[in-house]
Amino acid sequence: MSEAFTETWYRLFLRAFPSRHRAEYGTEILGTLMNDSPRRVPSPRETAALVTAGFAARARKAAEGPAPWWADGLHLGLLTLALANLSYNIADQASPWWLATSAALVVALLRGWALAALPLALVIALSTGRAMLHMLVGAEATGWAPFLGPAYHNWVSLTPYGLLAAGAVVLAARRSRDLRTRPWWWLAIPAAAFVLTYAPGFIEYGETWQLVRAGTEGVLLLAGVWATIVARSPRWALAAAIYVLPGLASALTNPPASLQHTAYWSALAALLLVMVATGWRRAAKA
Repeated sequence: MSEAFTETWYRLFLRAFPSRHRAEYGTEILGTLMNDSPRRVPSPRETAALVTAGFAARARKAAEGPAPWWADGLHLGLLTLALANLSYNIADQASPWWLATSAALVVALLRGWALAALPLALVIALSTGRAMLHMLVGAEATGWAPFLGPAYHNWVSLTPYGLLAAGAVVLAARRSRDLRTRPWWWLAIPAAAFVLTYAPGFIEYGETWQLVRAGTEGVLLLAGVWATIVARSPRWALAAAIYVLPGLASALTNPPASLQHTAYWSALAALLLVMVATGWRRAAKA
């Protein structure tokens, strides 16, 4: 095995570290690794340790951001709700107007633009709740139907959209530009929904997307537990609660008919409880 290949391998996985950390310590880390194994194949254990250390550094860096932990956690939680909303609208083949509104909200939250996200979140909340508003005030904007998204007819189903609007109000009220810019790879979630819905040759959306969704949620929640342990910050627990609790409320109100769905929600609840307990304990020790 050539020394050049070994060095290229290490440089590739050093990208797990934040860019500033690589600039300060990358040469030193690479030199140490090359002195230990200049011509042999890097072992999986060694590579895994390098990646783990890199993501641990990223988690600590995230916890040291300028925004307070609750604002950063709220921001991340709202982003996950917006991504879920966009993904389901793609799957339901919503109108182009509504897809554009949902996508614009995702982009605004990805870039940390709280003031831009506020009107979009309010529009989405009012649209999805228009049937309930009609019951309360007796008015319905039927002329706007082609431009609106789905309407829900019970308060439990509206919980995520209410949280989305309320959280956007809180972030915008801070009048601060310290929200972090989230990486574009988050768009892989709605991209997967698009592929499973529109790409020819893929099996029917419903069952496949449920598996993709459950796997994605499990990976992200496990990553949140790990980041909470490493960085000693409850921000990931808050984000997870914002995303998981509305679904749990719906599952408790309308219990799942199948054992599979019951196990799914039980697993999400267990991961959330672990993250909350870990975040609370770590915050108390910090």
